[in-house]
Amino acid sequence: MGDSRAKSIEVRIHEHYEQLPDSERKLADAILESPGDLSLYTATELTSLAGVSKAAGTRLFRRLGFASFDEAKLLARETTHWGSPLYMESKAPQHILSVADYLAEETYLLQSSLMRLNPEDVEVVTERIVAARRIYLLGYRNSHFLANYLRWQLLQFRGDVHLLPTGGETMGEYVGDFLEEDLLIVFALRRRPSRLETILKAAKEKGIQILLLTDPTARGLPGLASWTFFTEVETSSILDSAGSALSLSRYLALVSLQKAGVRGKAHMERIELQHEILGEFE
Repeated sequence: MGDSRAKSIEVRIHEHYEQLPDSERKLADAILESPGDLSLYTATELTSLAGVSKAAGTRLFRRLGFASFDEAKLLARETTHWGSPLYMESKAPQHILSVADYLAEETYLLQSSLMRLNPEDVEVVTERIVAARRIYLLGYRNSHFLANYLRWQLLQFRGDVHLLPTGGETMGEYVGDFLEEDLLIVFALRRRPSRLETILKAAKEKGIQILLLTDPTARGLPGLASWTFFTEVETSSILDSAGSALSLSRYLALVSLQKAGVRGKAHMERIELQHEILGEFE
């Protein structure tokens, strides 16, 4: 499979998702629901589970760059950054959620999200966060506060970090100014506005590198990103959890701060000096 071997099955599916015929898309959705389980099935079992023909399965795996289903199965076994995603029924509990149950659920979400991280991707992404000329952070709805949170962490040790869009603004002015040496960080937890895909396509055409932080329900968007980190959000209640995405943001900021070294420390010292001059804190 050459250089394409480094691409997970998830990434390959997202890259082709929009062009998939209905039968292949049904099978792709079944795989995306639990990619780590791919190695547990035979080709017949998998296609039967998705309700499609074996021929549709053969076409999909060939489209994804595999000579056979067995080759895809082998990659699934070798891919260490897949975790078993949490897919619980989205039903509100009939009883009052106890603190113990809430803690157990949040712990599971956090563990399953962070343990699926690919250390090599974290290494490259954090180096990019330090080296990028400008960083733009984008998020809508609940994802907006996550983008703003990460912005404030990055501002502690580097400049030119911008939140998009601010009140009353449109995206065209920013996308038109994107450069290859910049970085766009996009938070896209469900439910995602439909215009987000259009924005990412336009950004990709500008050559800017894109880091996408999303959840396993995303379709297509990961195919537009340079790197994608998945975090679990689905719980046993009707309210999604953003805790794992928030923790991942902090982790990326901490690793990036360490990589910023002397330059990052000097930036922090300049900020603290201005805080004192301006008398901004008690």
